Amino acid sequence: MRNRYAAWFLFLGCFGAAPAQDALLPHFTAIDISAIGIPPVPMDRWGCTAADIDRNGWPDINNQKWRGAVTSQVYLNHNGVFTEISGSSPQVLEAEKNGNALRSPIYIDFDNDGDRDLMFGTDYKLFLFRNDNNVFTDITAAMGITSSVPGFVSIYGYEMSAWTDYDNDGDLDAVINQTSNKSYIFYRNDGSKFTNIADQVGLTNLLTLDHIGDQGFTTGRLQWVDYDMDGDADISAGYFLFRNDDGHFTEVAKSIGLAPKYVDLQFTDWFDYDLDGDLDYMPEGDGVHVELFKNEGGTFVDATQETALDMFLQDNQCAINVGDLDNDGDEDVFVQIDDWLGTDLEALLLNDVDETGQRFFVDVGNYVGFTKIGDRKGSVLIDYDMDGRLDIFISSAEYGAILYRNLGVEPANNWVGFDLWGTKSNKDAFGSWVWLYAGGKRYTRYTKSATTWKIQQHPYVHFGIGQATNIDSLVIRWPRGDVEVFKNLAINQYHKITELAGTRVLERGVEKPTTFQLAQNYPNPFNPETRIEYSLPMRSEVLLEVLNLNGQKIVTLVDGMQGAGMHSVQWRGCDYANRILPSGVYLYKLSTPQGVFTKKMLFVR
Repeated sequence: MRNRYAAWFLFLGCFGAAPAQDALLPHFTAIDISAIGIPPVPMDRWGCTAADIDRNGWPDINNQKWRGAVTSQVYLNHNGVFTEISGSSPQVLEAEKNGNALRSPIYIDFDNDGDRDLMFGTDYKLFLFRNDNNVFTDITAAMGITSSVPGFVSIYGYEMSAWTDYDNDGDLDAVINQTSNKSYIFYRNDGSKFTNIADQVGLTNLLTLDHIGDQGFTTGRLQWVDYDMDGDADISAGYFLFRNDDGHFTEVAKSIGLAPKYVDLQFTDWFDYDLDGDLDYMPEGDGVHVELFKNEGGTFVDATQETALDMFLQDNQCAINVGDLDNDGDEDVFVQIDDWLGTDLEALLLNDVDETGQRFFVDVGNYVGFTKIGDRKGSVLIDYDMDGRLDIFISSAEYGAILYRNLGVEPANNWVGFDLWGTKSNKDAFGSWVWLYAGGKRYTRYTKSATTWKIQQHPYVHFGIGQATNIDSLVIRWPRGDVEVFKNLAINQYHKITELAGTRVLERGVEKPTTFQLAQNYPNPFNPETRIEYSLPMRSEVLLEVLNLNGQKIVTLVDGMQGAGMHSVQWRGCDYANRILPSGVYLYKLSTPQGVFTKKMLFVR
């Protein structure tokens, strides 16, 4: 405990001490948004959305209204300069004006045509708009989406939607929560129509309503996340967590250790804070407290105190945004503060390691160049100028918007980013696992649509890599299960990666192998999974097993007749009962009538 608190003071240079070794602080400057095409439009606001709407490789912005007969502003980005397109979509403007409160605009390519469409809710209705050359057309009714009143209430707003391909058929489906509704809405995408199948998948009559109805604070902060890394997407919903069991959802939060103390959850996110390869959970409760639950093989431990987050008690928190803001390789947390009294700045919780190896977060918001105070609600991380440093965009009633440009650290850290395009999977590639190996470390990302209420983050997969000067490899597991490995990727730039486009390092030749071969698994060491490849020059009986160092069988991966050619199989470090094994060295053995081949691999949890 002493080391944890001491790390705070060392980090901030208190008592004349030097900052911790990694404590190179990024610096931000508030830029003139008019100069980049975003004139200040003061109005009642809450939230903002970052998305590459037109898929031109530059992130765009929806600066959201909140209440009243006004409308949001939508800006397309080209080379860091923005052009407003709001006026070209009169049906969107009409829906916003008549709907009073605007809730959580989300941009998703539901029809896989290469541009991003729009869904949002209002006080009274849910809307879906198709993107036709950046003009948005209302197709709500045509696609089978309906609005309903869940009882005798005057406001039944649609709080937010979260999208993924839950049934792995190649298109995006949506889960939605609604004020004062005891059930979720679950729209399966059937191509030409959406069908609400909430009752079939176990998402009805789950929510307990309080005296104002469920406003979404408790069980409506929706995200899709593969928390157990089994390849299908689960639903995070505030203090609920619904495990996906072959398309049916089971609530498991408390049984696996997820029990936030502060259940009025405004904002939540999932990320690998400790770089162990799985996703940890960060909820923000009652506008004051940020908690952290560490994922340990699918069960969770409260890590709030050990990471010093219990010391961060900033009131009026109106967003948490996760990203590597100093490009040092671990992800940090920006906490947006709404302070109408005009005294408090934003918070930046940098992720660092003390001298004992313990990870902790420390608020450096007062030291990094934040200067704006006043009425502001909601923020996103967005690399608006695509220089590899994540900038911060904040929706503001007073300023219209605030944009803090990230000037980075000195000496500069390196980075790399990826724009993922699905082909076999959904076009947005939501539900992809991405692992980057650089500088002897492994970094993990999981792609998703919404982050939480009124937030959609930077649309590209971004990694800081610190002072590493090259990338060992990039591994992508696409939503429908294909795994690709890339090498020789340049750093300090963004790459467009198209699923199964023939750019893999592991190329397949058309010629038949001439010998039996067992390749070294990749990646190695590995977590959460590795790929084992072997070649057969002729049709043959094959037995592929995983053993411990004592020669005891752990699991059989292949047992049967296979044809000539290249073959591969994925292993997730599990035994027959699907239990995660401890870290260690394991053997994998390929047995055929022509011979036996054995190699070692290292599993690191």
